[in-house]
Order: sequence, then C-alpha cells, then structure tokens
Amino acid sequence: MEYKHVVNRIMLMIALFIPSFLYLQAQSVSDSSTIMIQRNLRYADAPLGIGQDTSSDRLLDLYLPHTKPMESLPILVFIHGGGFSGGDKGAKGNVALCKEIAAKGYAVVSINYYLHLKQNKIQGASAGANMKDGLPKDGKFHTGLETAVKMASADTELALQWIKNHAENYALDTNRLAISGGSAGAMTALYTTYRSKQKILPIRCVVNFWGGLASTDDIRASAAPLLTFHGEQDDLINVAYAYALHKKMNELNIQQSEIHILKNMGHAIYNYITKNEINTIDKFLTSNMPAYE
Repeated sequence: MEYKHVVNRIMLMIALFIPSFLYLQAQSVSDSSTIMIQRNLRYADAPLGIGQDTSSDRLLDLYLPHTKPMESLPILVFIHGGGFSGGDKGAKGNVALCKEIAAKGYAVVSINYYLHLKQNKIQGASAGANMKDGLPKDGKFHTGLETAVKMASADTELALQWIKNHAENYALDTNRLAISGGSAGAMTALYTTYRSKQKILPIRCVVNFWGGLASTDDIRASAAPLLTFHGEQDDLINVAYAYALHKKMNELNIQQSEIHILKNMGHAIYNYITKNEINTIDKFLTSNMPAYE
C-alpha cells in the first residue's frame, strides 16, 4: 500500500509538471529573444554617389526563428519609413516589430534602400506636402515623390531577387512571401505589389502601416489581399488613403482584406502595433500563406 501511495504521488507530480513544461515551451516559440539576426547582408551593389551613407545602401537584416524549421519558412519583407529622406532598418521601432513577427515563425527580411529625397533635395516632393490633406485630385504625386517611390520599389525588387537566389541557404519558402512597410516603406510595398508588375517572386499579401497610393486604379481583381493599419488622426499621410485602398479591395471583392483604423492615434505608431497587433498580423499572414498539408 505504501509503495502504491508513493507511485501515485509521483504520477501526480508528473501530471502537474508536464503541462507547465509544455506551456513554457509554447511561450518560447513567440519569444523574440529566440530570434537570430544577420545584419547588413548585401543584396545588391551600393548605389553610386551615396558615400558612407548606409541608410541609402542596399543592405538587409535577416531575422530567423532560432529553432530549426520542420519546413521552409514563410517570408515577410519589411521596408522602413522615413519619407524617402531618412529612416533606417536599424531603428528601434523597426527592429522590435521585426523580432516579434519573426518569433511567430517567419523569416523577416528588413531592407535599406536608396533614399532619393535624402540624396536630392526637391521642393514640394515630401510625403507630407503631398499626402497630409488627402488624395491628389489628378491621381498623381509630385514627380520627385513619384521618382522616390519607383526607385525604392526597384531596390525592393533587387531584394526579392536576393531572396530567390538565397532561399535554399536559409530555408526560405519563396511561394509564401508577403511584403510590408511603414509610411514611405508602405508606399513602396504597395507600389511594388500593385503597380510595378514585377515577376521575380509572387507576393501573396501585403501589410500596410499608414501608407498609400496616389491612385488605386492599377489594382486588379487578382490582387494580393491587403491588411491596413492607419491612425485616425495621422497628420502626415491622411487616413483617406487607407479608406481608398479598402474601398478598392471591396469593389474587387478581395474579401481577405482588412482595415484597422486606430482611433485617436497619429502617424508611425510602431510601439502600439508591436504590443497589440502581432497576433492580428500573424492571423492574416497565416490565412493568406497557409502551410502545406
């Protein structure tokens, strides 16, 4: 009887311990401390004339889950903001966001790119001057801003080519690729997906943080689904851009698309997104880039 009593106590302790152990294991999967980061990988030759300005150089940071994947990793390309005149992939808010997304099981490719409006001071070409009051009536931005977006998108295509060339080295699944960005980076992501006509890799979906397009006319019925976050009180890129994009998605019946207008919030609210919306982003990416059965 005493032996059976001891055995029962041991079994009870095991029963109590295992769930706690499994819970800790499950938590570690979404813990950003488990992320490995390879910084400043060159994805293309440096642009001419930038000198030592690494913020305009063609470099990327690669965020990978620490645990070895059972299958190739889905990919999120992230493009930082800064009005094409500033910003860097290494900014604190960008890094924190990329870590949390990578911790959900994604390979995050965060890029720097040529900052046209940093290298060329052009009166009236800033994002604020063009976008703070709403959409342009003629469906066009200032030519300087249009050029900045196109040049950033061209660099993004070079990054996509790097991903395609190095997919096997890093266990990247090029059939499950999404693109994202904040502000100018979101403008670049939107342009690359819906206007550039690039054929390097298929873009399955887009996560748009307070960006916009001058016109939604180029978005077609076969377009990638779009998840948009935009501050209601954004005084740099008017919230009208978010509504215009979502209206177009509805008109085209792209039902997977979502819009989240953030009440009483302004521009570049990365901390809020990182603390509160990672699960929303993960759910959207997972539904549009499902794992193979």
